Amino acid sequence: MEISLTENQQQAYKALESVCDFSLRRGTICLMGDFQSGKTTLVKYFLAQKFSDPDKYYLNVNMHLLERLRKEGDDPAILTTMKAKTRLIMEVALEETIEQHFAERDLLVLDAIEILYPYRLNLVSLASRHTRDGKICIICVPEKDKFAFDFSWGNCEIVRLENENGAGHR
Repeated sequence: MEISLTENQQQAYKALESVCDFSLRRGTICLMGDFQSGKTTLVKYFLAQKFSDPDKYYLNVNMHLLERLRKEGDDPAILTTMKAKTRLIMEVALEETIEQHFAERDLLVLDAIEILYPYRLNLVSLASRHTRDGKICIICVPEKDKFAFDFSWGNCEIVRLENENGAGHR
């Protein structure tokens, strides 16, 4: 599959590549951009440039956690009313997945994280526990008023993907 990047994606790609290749901190990187700004396309392109099997380095968090919640056997509609239990299931599932991934590989992309928003799960803190010794976790973070993720921003590098119309946040 041939992926072509927009001008803004190319700029963000260069920044992402620079942080991954030259940052002394390594660790956790948040790729920030509006919905539909092309974060997923950008990270899939990034992974395809680095690895022959890029899917092994990519995790759709929404799909992964919905699957895990289904395995727990509870009706997803009921789980929305049981926030503490659902948050714990999500946190344990992500912790296990991230830990297992970094036992074998040095890079992981976490994308489609919107499911976490109502549960106030600090994905940067969770990922940063495992991004030591040169390991890198890239988290695609949507920027919109509806989603104001309360992450440990000081524990990560931030790369911005601006909208094509030039309207960025912050």
